[in-house]
Parts: sequence; C-alpha cells; structure tokens
Amino acid sequence: MVRSIASLSLVALLSAVASVACDKPGATEQQRETKAVDQSENARAEADKNIASARVDFEKTREDYRHSRFMDLADLDKKIIDLESQSRTATGKTKADIDTNLPNVLSQRDQFARDLEGLNNATPATWDGAKANLDHEWDSLKAAVNKAK
Repeated sequence: MVRSIASLSLVALLSAVASVACDKPGATEQQRETKAVDQSENARAEADKNIASARVDFEKTREDYRHSRFMDLADLDKKIIDLESQSRTATGKTKADIDTNLPNVLSQRDQFARDLEGLNNATPATWDGAKANLDHEWDSLKAAVNKAK
C-alpha cells in the first residue's frame, strides 16, 4: 500500500509539474495575442482618426470651392443683368449681338448653377473630375458673357 501511495504521489507530482510547465508557454502565447490585439485596435483607432480628419478636410475644401464659385456666379449674374439692360436700350449691331448671344449665356449659366449644386454629391473619388469639369464650364461661361458684350 505504501508503494501505491508513493507511486500515486509521484504521478500526481509529475502531473502537476507537467501542468505548470505547459501553462507557461500558453500564458506567453496569450500575452502575445493580447498585445497583438491591442496593437491592432490602436492601429484601427488611429486609422479611423485619420479617415475622419481626411473627411473633414475634404468637406472644407469642397465647401470653400463651392462658396468661391457661388460668389463668382453672383458677380457674373450682375454682368448678365447689365447685358439684359443693354439689350433693352441698345440699337443696331450691339443690340443684335447681345440678343443673339444672351440665350446661350443664360443656358450656360443655368447649366453651371446645376452642376455647382451637384458638387454636394461629389465624393473624394469623383472630386477632381467634377471640379475640373466645373472649372471648364466656368471658363466657357465667362468667355460667353464677355463675347456677348
């Protein structure tokens, strides 16, 4: 009986030692995993912060551009009003030139205003193309107003 108690004690002792020895690598791996998860969460939080900052910057850029173009359009509208006024008082070739060009100017102005409003839907991916298109329309509209004079 003493032998079986001694054998049982030895088996229990060896099991305990093996158990403790196995737990250490498991604990180390758990710590590594926890550290990796923490680093991943920190990286994700930093990326989310950068994305939010980029969105704010884009919104500001878009709004600044829209505001600038609306101000330009208001100034151009004054010139168009002057053209309409000149059309009522002018005679001969001047009147004919204004009357011929004014419908085109008004049509271009309306298209430009619609596209300017459409910038609300521009995404960062479509911004460069939308802005370039609007800049081109603006240049054409200004040229048409100057030609109509």
